[in-house]
Amino acid sequence: MTDMTATLRLQHYNLPAMDRAHHHFMALLGTLPMVSKTALPCLLNSLILNAREHFDQEERFMQVTGYPGYESHRQQHQALLKILDDYHQELQHQTPLDALTLHSQLCLWQDEHQQGWDGPLADYLRFTQNWQPREQVVLDLAVAGGC
Repeated sequence: MTDMTATLRLQHYNLPAMDRAHHHFMALLGTLPMVSKTALPCLLNSLILNAREHFDQEERFMQVTGYPGYESHRQQHQALLKILDDYHQELQHQTPLDALTLHSQLCLWQDEHQQGWDGPLADYLRFTQNWQPREQVVLDLAVAGGC
């Protein structure tokens, strides 16, 4: 018997919002090998909603902090959402899906994404000086100048 979760690894970044979102996504992902055919559409929908919410949050973090890899990272998110949407379309057209194949593909994507994209983002976000919103910088300069 093969290990169904061989590529199901979770990184911890010491960033509560990011870690919580990854934990939740991985918990949903971990149920894929055991999901029934009737529950698969609901689980896939939960994965899609969770991924969109998490990606929106991460992308807001990148925008607020001026993360230099924003556009490339965002394209990675869009690629996963396309994969998930394609699977969702297949289900809507009554095409049978193999939950184990989906699981393997998503685990591989998640592992590569965490290592290559989320790790560098987390390193960047840990520096508190990056968290000062750009608008606040302008306001602080105006106040300091006595405007």
